[in-house]
Amino acid sequence: MLTFLNFSWIPTTEPLPLTLSRGEEGTVIIRFPMYKPLFLVLLLLTASGCEALKNVFKPKHSGQAPSLLTANTPPTLEQLTSVTNRNSLMIKNMQTDDASIRVPGVLMQIRANIVFERPKRLRLRGYASSLTGQEIDFGSNDTLFWLWVRRLESKEMYYCRHDQFATCPMRQAVPIEPDWILEALGIVEFRADEQHEGPYPVGDGNYQIVTRRQTPSGQFTKKTTFNDKGWIVRQEMFSPQNVLTALAISSDHRYDKLTGVLYAQKVEVQCQGAEGSLSIDLGNPTFNSPTPISSGLFTMPSFDGYRSVDICGPEVLQRGG
Repeated sequence: MLTFLNFSWIPTTEPLPLTLSRGEEGTVIIRFPMYKPLFLVLLLLTASGCEALKNVFKPKHSGQAPSLLTANTPPTLEQLTSVTNRNSLMIKNMQTDDASIRVPGVLMQIRANIVFERPKRLRLRGYASSLTGQEIDFGSNDTLFWLWVRRLESKEMYYCRHDQFATCPMRQAVPIEPDWILEALGIVEFRADEQHEGPYPVGDGNYQIVTRRQTPSGQFTKKTTFNDKGWIVRQEMFSPQNVLTALAISSDHRYDKLTGVLYAQKVEVQCQGAEGSLSIDLGNPTFNSPTPISSGLFTMPSFDGYRSVDICGPEVLQRGG
């Protein structure tokens, strides 16, 4: 089994080493002293949390998010799932070029631009400063996803096909769907092929829907919490062993008057084994730009001096031999 551990990243001029060792029962342990939350993004993407949509939403077009529910009336399962699906399906694409990311233990704020386009296209590029240039490139298209970290000593960019990730050793070690990051960013859909229960009152006027999700690693349980206005405020993912593997907390909900999209301005993401939480502020996102997004934006890039490595391929396991 392949296990990924020790994801920490501190701004430095020194390259970051990659080490491998043997754990119990032949487990191969790969330690990436890299930017932890961005590797977390890779594991969740799925991720599953956008660059060609600049002109539809600006601060002057935002407003206080409206209530999606009838006041003083307990919501039904159909009401909550319908309003959530309708809002998510309205988002055809999204972009922000002034997002910010905060990492536990790191004083420096990471600037980021993020582009999303249905169904699985995502691109996140992070910059520590204008002097150091691009530090991180994380992306996903309909076929695969990738992660590049400039300061990694191994000089490698990691990638994996979506259809292979479901059964590869890394998937067994960190059993979280890549699409999770998109759900954490608010692109949530209650699918007809999943089992949904509730809503159950959980205090403070909030309600919770419990979803049973079948995966190659077994049945996961997702708990989605709504406030009394019908906004998603918390999402929790539990493994088949009922262990909390991922958590997303959403706040500062806003409404885009041009498209009718409701979204959370701020999101905090936590993952099993990670220290602290990754905080994302979307800045000034735009939705549903009529300008087509270049397909090249979602093509896996190459970087001079860096080799592409399939994290679900045999080479990664052989390194621990």
